[in-house]
Amino acid sequence: MEWRWKCQPSSNNRQTTYEILDFLMDANIRLSEEVVRKTQSAEKLKAEAERCLLQSEKFNNEKAEFESAVYSKFVAVLNSKKAKLRELRDRISKLEATGKAPKEEGDSTDKTETFDESSDNESIKEEPVEKTGDDIPCTSENIATSSKGRKRTRK
Repeated sequence: MEWRWKCQPSSNNRQTTYEILDFLMDANIRLSEEVVRKTQSAEKLKAEAERCLLQSEKFNNEKAEFESAVYSKFVAVLNSKKAKLRELRDRISKLEATGKAPKEEGDSTDKTETFDESSDNESIKEEPVEKTGDDIPCTSENIATSSKGRKRTRK
């Protein structure tokens, strides 16, 4: 096996041993300092990771609170709109049951609500009446009767 190192006997064994030990001590010091630096760096990264984890949990909690607040507001608005639709459908069915025709455009009492968080009694605007090709006033009340039979189906 010729690829191995071939060492020759040293003329000064003490000097050679001293140089080898000196090299190894310097390498040991360098490596020890590098271990200290790497350990400090790892500690800093660990502390930063902990801060990031706490911040992430805080953001997650704030997001959940925000979503809960927005959802509750949305549900309140949605339920008020559903109640209004039920009320309008009841009025339509009562009018149809009594045989009365829908009121003319000048006598229209159909009103819509603006979208804000105020009560149902505030900010009510009169809905504009559009004319169709047959000169029949087109209001949300008329549209509600035409779309009454539609229901959403799940797939």
